[in-house]
Amino acid sequence: MKTSQRWSGTLRNEKGAVRKKWAGHTSIALIFPDVYSVGMSNLGLQSVYAGLNAGDRLVVERFFLPDPQTHLFTGSAKLPWLSEESSRPLKDFDLLLFSVSFESNYQNMIKAIEAAGLSLRSEDRHNTEPLVLAGGIATQINPEPVAPFVDAFLLGDFEAISGAFISCIPDVTDHGISRIERLKLLADNIPGAYVPGAYRPFYSASGALLGCDHRQGFPFPVVPAVFIPNPQLVIPQVPHSGIISPDSVFSNMFLIELARGCGRGCRFCAAGFVCRPPRQWSVDSINEAVQECKDTDRIGLVGLEFLGIKDIEQFCLGLLDKGLKLAFSSLRADDITQDIARLLKTSDVKVATIAPEAGSQRLRRIINKNLDEDVILGAADTLVSGGIPNLKLYFMLGLPFETDEDVYGIIDLVDKIRSIIRPIGQSRGHLGSITVSVSTFVPKAWTPMQWAGAVKKSVLEHRRQILRRGMRRLPNVKLQLDSVREAALQTILSRGDRRLAPVLQAMALKGSALSRAMKDVNLSLDIYRRARDANMPFPWEIVHHRVRREYLWNEWSRASRAQQTAFCVPGTCDRCGACRE
Repeated sequence: MKTSQRWSGTLRNEKGAVRKKWAGHTSIALIFPDVYSVGMSNLGLQSVYAGLNAGDRLVVERFFLPDPQTHLFTGSAKLPWLSEESSRPLKDFDLLLFSVSFESNYQNMIKAIEAAGLSLRSEDRHNTEPLVLAGGIATQINPEPVAPFVDAFLLGDFEAISGAFISCIPDVTDHGISRIERLKLLADNIPGAYVPGAYRPFYSASGALLGCDHRQGFPFPVVPAVFIPNPQLVIPQVPHSGIISPDSVFSNMFLIELARGCGRGCRFCAAGFVCRPPRQWSVDSINEAVQECKDTDRIGLVGLEFLGIKDIEQFCLGLLDKGLKLAFSSLRADDITQDIARLLKTSDVKVATIAPEAGSQRLRRIINKNLDEDVILGAADTLVSGGIPNLKLYFMLGLPFETDEDVYGIIDLVDKIRSIIRPIGQSRGHLGSITVSVSTFVPKAWTPMQWAGAVKKSVLEHRRQILRRGMRRLPNVKLQLDSVREAALQTILSRGDRRLAPVLQAMALKGSALSRAMKDVNLSLDIYRRARDANMPFPWEIVHHRVRREYLWNEWSRASRAQQTAFCVPGTCDRCGACRE
């Protein structure tokens, strides 16, 4: 099915979109506050879109950040937000539902609310205005910076929320019921529903968070909903792409989830802690979902951790035998085998990724990466020997307890990898390349490193310069460094609280710089960048992800001693508390 210019303000060529007549339906604007190409590569958005549109009573249409490069409305200074399916504006919809994956999208959320003609703040909205709801991994980790703009967050797995949410929609869109009654109905009936207006953080005279009051009848803390696949029960279909688009980041690719969460316990990774316990879909369920793939021969396998499981590897080999080409969302160096290399080669993969994250064994122990150098070098050898000519390596700078020696370790490790793969390339008459992608460490909520401070800008620039000089002397190596400014903003937002709402509003609607917007509301950047004491409360602890605070602190203490922790084994241990609760 093609989306024509008549239907939308952009030229699309996608298959699988759902269009319904509006008469007799409740309309939901499903908003991904980023451009179309990014949104359509998001499996969470696709799952919500398909799940809600499956009901007869609802019409759900997608919205994305208007993109000047693809939009047909070129004569206006401010591009309109129009739905993909019918080109209707946001103001026509009964309910607004945001799917937010990144903190960098927060400003676009505010722009969308303004474009809808709504009062920006939840507390200022009238009963006739539609409710503004939000979900997605960014809000699940720390919803507080945008809490004043949102009427209710739906936190957790969509499969565990969708049934109750759909049942509530007739009441929550009934303007004959007061807003507070509708929001209370959400909190009472939907697991993981968090109504920010019912909670009030309070601070000391010096600005330190002391705690949080909440209205009677609202849960404290709010526990996000978790879905555990159970083969003994009737379960929803495995999340997969319902719409195939050449304009997605993963062009014309059918995405399918193999696993959710990760038990490796990398101490910097929020997804590894808020998505506990790690879960895997059964191969039978995955095979059933693959039957829906009809418009492409490219399949993207999504999950933080799934290789190394015999059934999954056999499943992948079976897909190859059917003539399908595979792409993997992640590759663990200790899971890379000759069979995996063959999977990639047969799928015409030209670049394989490895994420050592740190250059020294000491620092990898600190972050609990659990990868020895020999394993990393062996993975590189296996991949290139197996016919994958190019490698991309991921590292971080500014990690807690990092020294200059650890940074030199990145250069040394890259050089060792180069020395291993160079003879292989020479024997084949083609030298592959190595891309070294380096991002700045951001302390994330709900990780052991939420107590860490952000690295000083001067130290970061010094270590970036070490990398520039070192990589410059290595042939066929390309260095990619992230934006220091973007990393600084992400640090503020990832550990932020509701006091950042006016800052985000000024940045979104006035174009203010972060430093100016912070100064205008008498907030210091250092409040959000500095290290935390053991007993300091966190603003995001209004939400509780079942992982005990004591466990996270113990992991932080182990990091300071460069001690590793074993993998999470669901059902057989109770170290973190996620399985018990």
